[in-house]
Amino acid sequence: MEILLSGAGVLVLYGFTLAIYRLYLGPLAKIPGPKIAALSSWYNAYYDLVAGGQYVWKIREMHEKYGPVVRTRPDAVHISDPLFIDKIYSQSPKQRRERAHTILNMLQSPGSILATKDHDLHRRRRAVINPYFSQQNVRRLEPVINTTLANLFRRMDGWAKDGHPVHMNKVFRAATKDVIQAYALGDGQRCLDEEDCNAAFFDVMTPQRIIHLGTHVYWLAKLLASLPPEIMSRLIPRVAVFMRFMEDLTEEIKTIRKAKDHPESKTIFHEIMRSDNLPASEKETHRLADEAMVLIIAGSETTAFTLVAIIYLMLADRKALNRLKAELATVMDGCKDSIPSAAELDSLPYLNSVIQEAIRVYPGATHRQDRIAPDEDLVYKNPHTGEEIVIPAGTVIGMSAPIVNRDKNIYGERADEFWPDRYLENPKLRQHQFAFSKGTRQCIGMNLAYQELQTFVAGIFHKYDLYDSTRKKQSGPTLELFQTGLKDIEMDGDYITPSVVPGSEGLRIIVRN
Repeated sequence: MEILLSGAGVLVLYGFTLAIYRLYLGPLAKIPGPKIAALSSWYNAYYDLVAGGQYVWKIREMHEKYGPVVRTRPDAVHISDPLFIDKIYSQSPKQRRERAHTILNMLQSPGSILATKDHDLHRRRRAVINPYFSQQNVRRLEPVINTTLANLFRRMDGWAKDGHPVHMNKVFRAATKDVIQAYALGDGQRCLDEEDCNAAFFDVMTPQRIIHLGTHVYWLAKLLASLPPEIMSRLIPRVAVFMRFMEDLTEEIKTIRKAKDHPESKTIFHEIMRSDNLPASEKETHRLADEAMVLIIAGSETTAFTLVAIIYLMLADRKALNRLKAELATVMDGCKDSIPSAAELDSLPYLNSVIQEAIRVYPGATHRQDRIAPDEDLVYKNPHTGEEIVIPAGTVIGMSAPIVNRDKNIYGERADEFWPDRYLENPKLRQHQFAFSKGTRQCIGMNLAYQELQTFVAGIFHKYDLYDSTRKKQSGPTLELFQTGLKDIEMDGDYITPSVVPGSEGLRIIVRN
């Protein structure tokens, strides 16, 4: 009994000492924020795991109360000022910026560049893939994107004959997955060719709170990931679909390894296999399977969310749609099924402002972009008060697109509104865009996302008009929103990618020819 009491006493003393250190003596003690967030990371865990991805909104409340720099965890700081982006997310390869454990533990895919902590290893891995996502090389992907758009039109023609509402979230996820999978791994089974657009896979990929488990209960997430597939499938049945996806990816990588010397094989992973810039250890199957998984999921989920938002916003605003269609008519011929040229679409100011604004307000990646500057203190100077706050080297520090992209000091009082004209009036606003992060770890698929959004939006709204429900007649193919409101496309929770309000069926439309 005495041993137990002594042990309990030691734990109480340890907890008390730790609390005093975190609140008053530690290197982050002077950074403003709620005491409970400074005291325990379980405050963060509650909003991520129990409340359902709500911590991003709680952090926004903190900024409104405490200012542009707040302490959100015992070991983490969040900044809301877009003017500080370049300090945290440096473009210089000489300034080390490593991903923090808050992201790494959540992703649990150490083979991918997204989940690579070490600055130098990340540079080596990214250097091999980076050329394939340059604007020049993405332009060469135009036939794949155009073929996917044509395939989408084929499916929409079929749905028009059925007359039933179509759940477009899974459709656009299928389309974007078809593009990135073809580019990364080569031709295979296309989701748009499947009757239900591979709905089972996208059901598994639907954002859910378990994604935060690795950040807050890492040992449990690690344990679950290490379980044999048959046991994991019984515990969480939907995971079986994802595990089959990973098994298929692994087989794809093995097949590519055998065909790497074939000069006609031009996919990303064929080129990785042929690269002399990576050692054999970096070409191991499990490492490349991690890379492929993250590329495919990130390359489909994020772009699809923004695409859903654009389609809704145009169909909900007749004036905006008419304006877009009039601009599209200047570069596209009269054939409704014509596929737009990417080069021509670059020249359309309103189309690109719509896309830029949708990415700002409806970003596809919503997690806290946490970094660590291991070699230097970062000093934030408040432009309004002149106060300086020092964030010590080694501190977890980050920003979030849903917060930074709505900063009223940059975007004005209408920062929360979707208003594309802001980019026509002030093109320099583009430099503050944070949806793809910034710096040496900026989203590698940014150019691909822009081109997909240009092509899909232009193609769809060149072919389809808005159905006139009052006159109940049409002169060509039309789309009509079906029981869809703003809540069905807006972000409700943060699960790396955004989730809409629970119970929503997302964007639903009726297609008519």
